[in-house]
Amino acid sequence: MVWRPSAASAPPVAPEGILAASALAEAEPTLGPAARAGFLVERQWSLDPGRFVDSLAERLRRDGAELVEGARVTVVREGAGRAEVRTTAGTYGTDQVVVASGVWSREICRSLGVDIELAPGKGYSSKVRVAGTMEFDRDPDHFRQSRVDAIVAAARPYGSALPEADWDHREQEWMGPRPMTTDGLPLIGPLPGHPGVVPATGHNMLGLMPAPVTGRLVTGLLMGKPDDSLTPGFAPGRAVRRGLGPSAGRV
Repeated sequence: MVWRPSAASAPPVAPEGILAASALAEAEPTLGPAARAGFLVERQWSLDPGRFVDSLAERLRRDGAELVEGARVTVVREGAGRAEVRTTAGTYGTDQVVVASGVWSREICRSLGVDIELAPGKGYSSKVRVAGTMEFDRDPDHFRQSRVDAIVAAARPYGSALPEADWDHREQEWMGPRPMTTDGLPLIGPLPGHPGVVPATGHNMLGLMPAPVTGRLVTGLLMGKPDDSLTPGFAPGRAVRRGLGPSAGRV
């Protein structure tokens, strides 16, 4: 079956339909003979995450922001219009807290007595990005070498002609735990019972693309001007599993 986009939507996915082996080889000559069909996804962009974060940090410092690096948040407390963030680098007092820690946001919210549904969807890759998998388990930090080995085994027949693909001497193997929600929507808004704490997490596999609108939504919430057309649909309350006690998380 060949999927063709309608003129009304015209998304950039497979505009020419499914490519047979000959057309696929013409589009990408480095693919091996095992690649018998495929499709093109056009108008895609990428960036270097490290350079992006460094540039963002530089801009924030120029604007007067203080960045504390290498510090792990251990506990957040909130009450009576004030909040307290305890870290391995010290304790910081503030009026409001934005929890934007990816899948680890769940642990921070638990310190406030609220357990939110947020699971690590772990993706594996290496320097040569040819395939990927999604793994769900309880530990967002555990790296399984067998996952990378399986990706390489699956990719060898399709990319044997890639000169940069030295499968036996791989570099920069890594794993990233994506913050997955049960309904596919992010969690953006005041944490139930803690109006001064605003989670901004759960963007699933689309962390970069919705970042600008997330920033605007969070800014509106912190300034007392929420976007009533969008914010209710992202309210973290829908993902709360259970309370951890009425006094938990209070200053």
